[in-house]
Amino acid sequence: MKPLQYVARIEQIEIELTQLNASRSLVEVPRQLEVQRLGQCILLRDPGDPAPGYYNRVKGLGPADLHRLDEVLACYPHTSPLLDLTPDQMKEEVAAELSRRGFIPVEQLVFMQTKPVFLAELTEVTAEPRVTVERVHAGNAGEYVRWIADSMGGKVLSPEMVERSRDYFYRPDFLNYMISIDGQPAAMGSLFVCGQEGYITNDYTFAAFRGRGLQTALLNHRLRDAAERGLTNVYTDVVFGSVSHANMEKAGFRTAFLNTFWMKPEKVI
Repeated sequence: MKPLQYVARIEQIEIELTQLNASRSLVEVPRQLEVQRLGQCILLRDPGDPAPGYYNRVKGLGPADLHRLDEVLACYPHTSPLLDLTPDQMKEEVAAELSRRGFIPVEQLVFMQTKPVFLAELTEVTAEPRVTVERVHAGNAGEYVRWIADSMGGKVLSPEMVERSRDYFYRPDFLNYMISIDGQPAAMGSLFVCGQEGYITNDYTFAAFRGRGLQTALLNHRLRDAAERGLTNVYTDVVFGSVSHANMEKAGFRTAFLNTFWMKPEKVI
């Protein structure tokens, strides 16, 4: 695909992934994510949680929609949304207008792509007898939800929340993986399947097990599964220059584009 085709495809998959993440989110009051199109902009809003960020952001803003900016911002009466801009829309007039209104660029993400290949051999670390790699299924989904809670600083979950969330983690379009070492939670990650393409996401390694190559092992498992399912492309996003960025490069991922997040300074966490 051409560069702008990657932008359009990744943007669409990322919106669908956001909707899934909102549905499975471990919050006491279920999220009510709304998706609205306004011109070329896609507005993501959660009326129950007005905090700016992932669930309150605007995608697709560019020169063609600058005249709609007041209308866009009015859709977020209780906050200043996160503005998620791709490089094809990041023009001088857009930056100037956002700066005039008090927005500043606060972060960039690298979106990457690769074509999955079949990996016949497991990595050395997951071949050790003391290391267990599992796909999440009906039998261990509740345990996986508790792993997620532990990764969030030991969040306490009610039995109702666990029951409400568990089924999301073994859907045919949302494959989740867990590594344990000597019976202890070590690492986890996800593969979101959208048609004939996939998205690597939710990589997390518990502090005591970092630096052992576990995320590379999980990445290889997911790429192997993607190849076995006949997926044509796999995407992901990483913070530029991070360990994850280096791991993705080693696995054959290449940069598709960088986006830029704009926020008002008083909203930056």
